[in-house]
Amino acid sequence: MNYLRWPALALALVSGAASAGHFTFQDWEVACDNTRRCEAVGYQAESGEQNLPVLLWLRRDAGAAAPVSARISVQSEDDGAAGPLTVQVGTTTVRGLHVDDLLKPEQVAKLLPLLLNADTAKVSDRKHAWTLSLAGMKAALLKMDDVQGRVGTSTALALRGARPVAAVLPPLAPPDVRPLPAVAKREGDDSLLPLIVKTLEHGGCEDAFETGGGEPNNEIHRLSATQVLLVLECARGAYQSSYQLWTANDKPPYAASPVKLADEEGGEGYVMNPSFQNGQLSSFGKGRGISDCNTHAKWVWTASGFALIEAASGRLCRGFPGGYPLRDYTSTVRKPAR
Repeated sequence: MNYLRWPALALALVSGAASAGHFTFQDWEVACDNTRRCEAVGYQAESGEQNLPVLLWLRRDAGAAAPVSARISVQSEDDGAAGPLTVQVGTTTVRGLHVDDLLKPEQVAKLLPLLLNADTAKVSDRKHAWTLSLAGMKAALLKMDDVQGRVGTSTALALRGARPVAAVLPPLAPPDVRPLPAVAKREGDDSLLPLIVKTLEHGGCEDAFETGGGEPNNEIHRLSATQVLLVLECARGAYQSSYQLWTANDKPPYAASPVKLADEEGGEGYVMNPSFQNGQLSSFGKGRGISDCNTHAKWVWTASGFALIEAASGRLCRGFPGGYPLRDYTSTVRKPAR
């Protein structure tokens, strides 16, 4: 296989594994989560009105023996591909690929080296044609190799070499999270909502809520026999809203306290368009109205507050409704504590 040669500058990468995170490289993005699992996705070039949406998604877990998973997805003006798909890279053609199905291992092994040494790949079916940009792919796969300690080993995707396979890093165990049992809403909880909100400056928001008409969509949920959760709408845009969360006692003094949420990097999280069901808080933020790039996260209620259990995001907005989020964080959720 024709892989990139090992340049001297790459030596800097093997002095220590890179941190997990989310990165963009031209028409590609990469996310490596807290277990060292990495995903990459590449799209059509951003410029050009005739570029129909197409993507190639890759995933690889940490560990020397971990295989590469791949799939191709497309969008068309008439909402569908006749399939199966054909991919042409230079003078080489790979046939029999199906939209959104995982590629066979032999197809992955054939395609990846070809893609690394090309600028674009042509994808087609009986009726449509797409152009997958490969600008940024080498950098994206190098980042995956770097985070997983593969650079210079025979398992690398972008830079193979003679480093021992033992240098490849193992997967990290996700944190264990044990939620508290979900508590059903009680009769009378809804009447608590305005009483508690009245005790909060600006209705629990940094600034007074303004929509040009209408009231904020506030909710109350029960966390325990004595505590409730307030979900307070604080700003409303064209297609989404941001919220502030508070916990409070269900009897005076309510002693409301703002909720602190952690994000995938250990910083302060926030919620957009949230929902709360069965002790689980979800947030979904749209980068654009058609939701072709977005972020979402979930937390569960525990004895020490809300704990993050998953997070994913898509940073490149390339026309796929609902987006193609890559996993940024995961955890193992145990049975609720009693």
